[in-house]
Amino acid sequence: MKKIYNSFLTTLGLICRIPVSLKYNADFSMFGFFFPLIGLIVSALVLGLFLLLNPIFTQSGITVFVILIIQYTTFNLFHFDGLLDCADAFLYNTTKERRLSILTDKRTGAFAIFAGSIYIFFKIFLLKESIAILNSNGTNWIWILILFSYPLTGRIAGSLMPAIIPPAEDPGLAELLKDYSSILLLFGILFSTLVPATLIFITTPISIKLLLFLIPFTGAIIAGLVISGISKKLVGGYTGDSIGLTIEIGEILHLLIITEVLGRLF
Repeated sequence: MKKIYNSFLTTLGLICRIPVSLKYNADFSMFGFFFPLIGLIVSALVLGLFLLLNPIFTQSGITVFVILIIQYTTFNLFHFDGLLDCADAFLYNTTKERRLSILTDKRTGAFAIFAGSIYIFFKIFLLKESIAILNSNGTNWIWILILFSYPLTGRIAGSLMPAIIPPAEDPGLAELLKDYSSILLLFGILFSTLVPATLIFITTPISIKLLLFLIPFTGAIIAGLVISGISKKLVGGYTGDSIGLTIEIGEILHLLIITEVLGRLF
């Protein structure tokens, strides 16, 4: 139990901006198990914020703004920083060594500013559009559950990277995951998807159960595989920044897929 306690708080403390004040000994041995499970916590947070704010504000844009401000200040700023750093390093035509150096540089370049701005604007747009569609069609709660599981999809995407490619040279935080367990990751993904999968399978017609179950995780697979391939090619493996990038890309791919599906169905 102590190992589980230490591993959970270690994982939470590393990928969350909320200070973990409880005493624990750093233990990364179960990081692969708890990494995707943290996505359930973030999903519960954004879902709860939506259920609280949606009846209050008539404009979905206000709801989206508040949700993202709270999500990023509590969890996602670390990951967004990874997206910015990777934009500067990966979009710059240079050597692997120079890219690794850029990833550790505290300065923000033009590539990062451009990519970060486009990303946030697009995320706001997708969330706003999805919420507007749901509100205009009776806010089907199953689709609400699927929509706001996007943080879970992002964490699953990020958790795949250390299982696919090795750490890059001088990887910083990624070095802590050198003993990353693919078996524990598999169990973590299964446990983290158990709650939404159960709710979907017991409450929807059999003809659309498979579709509803697969939609939230398509973005995770795409982001995990594609960003892993890019990171391996450009810097030789994964870093803490490239994991953060993968989480953000997984989230926005989830929102893109759901927005498109909702637009076609309703």
